[in-house]
Amino acid sequence: MTERTASTAGHLDRVARGGALGLSGAVVSAIGGFGLAVVVTRGFDPDVAGVFFASVSVFAVLVAACSLGIETGLARFLLRLEAQDRVADSRRVLRVAAVPTLVTACLVAAFVAADADALGRSLHLGPDAALLLRLLMLALPFAVAADLCLSATRAFGRMRTTVVVDRLLRSGLQPLAALLVVAGGGGLLVLAASWAMAYVVSAVVAGIALSRFLRDRWAGAPSVVSAPGGRVGRDFWAFTWPRGVARLAQVGIQKADIVIVAVMLSPGHAALYTAATRFVAVGQLVTQSLQQVLQPRFTAILVHDDARTLREVYGVATSWAMLLAWPLYLAVGSSPAAYLSIFGEHYGPGASGVGVVVVVMAGAMLLAVASGPVDTLLLMAGRSGLSMLNAVTALVVDVVLCLLLIPVMGISGAAVAWAVAVTTRCGLAFVQVHHQLHISPVGRDQAVAALLPVACVGIPVGVFSAWTGAGLLGWLAVGLVSAAAYARSLWVFRERLHLDLLAASLVPRRPRRVNAPKESDTAWTSDDELVP
Repeated sequence: MTERTASTAGHLDRVARGGALGLSGAVVSAIGGFGLAVVVTRGFDPDVAGVFFASVSVFAVLVAACSLGIETGLARFLLRLEAQDRVADSRRVLRVAAVPTLVTACLVAAFVAADADALGRSLHLGPDAALLLRLLMLALPFAVAADLCLSATRAFGRMRTTVVVDRLLRSGLQPLAALLVVAGGGGLLVLAASWAMAYVVSAVVAGIALSRFLRDRWAGAPSVVSAPGGRVGRDFWAFTWPRGVARLAQVGIQKADIVIVAVMLSPGHAALYTAATRFVAVGQLVTQSLQQVLQPRFTAILVHDDARTLREVYGVATSWAMLLAWPLYLAVGSSPAAYLSIFGEHYGPGASGVGVVVVVMAGAMLLAVASGPVDTLLLMAGRSGLSMLNAVTALVVDVVLCLLLIPVMGISGAAVAWAVAVTTRCGLAFVQVHHQLHISPVGRDQAVAALLPVACVGIPVGVFSAWTGAGLLGWLAVGLVSAAAYARSLWVFRERLHLDLLAASLVPRRPRRVNAPKESDTAWTSDDELVP
């Protein structure tokens, strides 16, 4: 094991603490999202469930479009400005980020609501399509506002607000509301309205939290202005707008295939496809919890041009992501029949090749996680244009292959298209990071991080399922045994894989006051307010 430098250890400690907090929220959010899918698939006819999944996928794409990439822009600018005592410029950045996004959200919501009849018919959303879309559009500005507020707090390294508001509150309200709708015999419109209301609640809470956070953080801080207001705005949007396009393309890759399946096949097929792919979102929440902490962390390292620390933090973060996400993908991909039985009798592995969808997507996600946080590093290094190009290329690949393969292969074709798109995007970013920043996640530690979940989870679950044809209970039982063996192996390799830092992050620390902001300090720090 390579000995950590003091700088690397400090950054990894902060990533571990923020990541552990984010991971706890990601687990709850994953359970909520997965629970929502189970409630909807079991509580409604597949065609109704498919209409719901397709409509909320359209909603997610519109939120990404209206957010304009501000999450990454704020993450890159706010800490840099504050480190230079430019609090007034930080306030300007928040204003120039907030006004366009909120105005865009209101305009898009009004446009979609006005043309809801035609859009609903084109997407095959059924007789209630217009009212369904109008209900969702009422919540669109609130969803964008919540995204803005949570992105601002994360830009300062504070994960607690995101965990509480988005991971716990919103993700908990939506499946609970769906369960109440099913129990009360409500229909599709009531389900959509209850789902959208969670965004209204989260926006209000996130706005109050951001206001209080900034008031405390900037109290008494110097307000040096070093650039004209117009220049600050131009610099911000010159970096951010490519990320807006990239994020739209990224969400398009995640959601467009559901809409395309609903249009080209049927809403019932869209429900099958959504159920089969739900595990992907669960794993992505886990890796995202690390990536959100890494954004300000990479910014802090790049400010000081510390190439060695950057390589070490990047490599360890890749290992952690593999150790966290690979077991899920291996367990599901090696036993798709048991996994699909969770969603009810309409979603068995023999239905329209849905088992193939699970296997293909599990394989693609193994490769994506192994490539490391390449896109996050590109963005924090200022290569937002490359990130945009990669995402748009992947989206074009996904849509074109969907149009070509779905008529021939059904929903299996959509899965193949998605897998090719994801590997294309990660592959491009991997090559760019390697050649431009001279960083690669490939190493002995990463090989160990790959071997442990394969040996402890993938092989045992796969062999047991193939040998016995295990159902859900058998799959869960062998999964628990494998998890125990996996936990033991992680303990053995804890120092080599730097898991000792993750373990230490579970021990609470008292908040502490530090000096006024300097080149490498921020005004306050605690378990969830991370200094660069």
